[in-house]
Amino acid sequence: MIRRNLTLFQIDNFLNGFWPLSAVAIIYFEAIAHSYTEAMLIFSIINIVQSICEIPTGVLSDKIGRKYSMVATSILIFAGYMFWAIAGDIQNVWLLYVGAVLVGCGQAFVSGTDDAFVYETIKELGETCHFDKVYSRNKSFDELGLAVSAILATIVFYFSSINVLAWISVVPVMLRILVALFYVEPKCVSRPKENAWKHFVKSLTLIMRRPKLIKFSLVKSFNYSFNAANWRFVGAYYETLIAPWLINVVRIVQEFMGFVGYGLVHFIKRRDAKKILFLSTLINALIKMLGIAINTVVTPFIMVSSTLCYGISSTVENTLLQQQLTDRQRATMGSVISLFAGFLSVLVFMATGIIADYGSARIAVLLLIFMRIVVAFAYKRILSK
Repeated sequence: MIRRNLTLFQIDNFLNGFWPLSAVAIIYFEAIAHSYTEAMLIFSIINIVQSICEIPTGVLSDKIGRKYSMVATSILIFAGYMFWAIAGDIQNVWLLYVGAVLVGCGQAFVSGTDDAFVYETIKELGETCHFDKVYSRNKSFDELGLAVSAILATIVFYFSSINVLAWISVVPVMLRILVALFYVEPKCVSRPKENAWKHFVKSLTLIMRRPKLIKFSLVKSFNYSFNAANWRFVGAYYETLIAPWLINVVRIVQEFMGFVGYGLVHFIKRRDAKKILFLSTLINALIKMLGIAINTVVTPFIMVSSTLCYGISSTVENTLLQQQLTDRQRATMGSVISLFAGFLSVLVFMATGIIADYGSARIAVLLLIFMRIVVAFAYKRILSK
């Protein structure tokens, strides 16, 4: 019966990616807040709240189980998207902030829980050796959802308005609530009996006893922060080169490349994972750097072609991480790691907005990409030891 989770994971990931507002969210927020700094503040609030809630939700996930954590995730994000849609209609920036708090709390529930849920499901099926394959397949559906939503967004944005996109974005999250209700809770992992504080301390202690895990987690956190800031903000840079509705066309190409990238994981899984992580991260950044150097209407399309490498690096990165976590504290340990990443990303988000307001969107994106090159060599140094 638990095998149906594998299908539900794919549906859930598709709906998670199906956010029509995604490619132009920064433009939508800026139109309401009238500042890139304030627009990036929305994303910063999401990460601040997510960081604050990481530990309690991670512990709660280990205690109440993955299914109900996934249900809570969908309900909170649904409420957040509703506030964002209403904010566009009445031009109220405070509703954007309220929505950001709800989305951040929802993302805290899923952070660490989703990967743990997948790992525990395939462990009960006796197929842990296929984690990378299952993970990449799930993420490919996320990319597919983004691609399909980008097609819809292109049509709606061209013939209607960005506010309509905000309302359409509410529907997929509502469907995710229904999907989550059909999940089957894994039985192979016993839930911790100790109180939440002791469980957290135990998870933190386990991490602190593993120097390599600490270093890997730090670099992963920096990688997440720079990549997330680029993902959220790059639409503002594209707007300086192409028409706003064309940004969604660029996103279609990007998600198609990501879908193919995750599909390629199956063919390289027997290669040296450490070398693959370094090369895929580096090549991803260099392709984007080339696009920015050209700085013409073809730049967005050059930059998104790098997503082919992202699917590979993301899968390898998470596979290496999961191999270092313990079963009973898997979600909590993941949340402890995400806690640092969340606070770090807030600083990167705000810095990106300030640089764009006082410099330019191009400079902001350029700096983010340069830092990912630094991350690639940091990975190489850590994993070579």
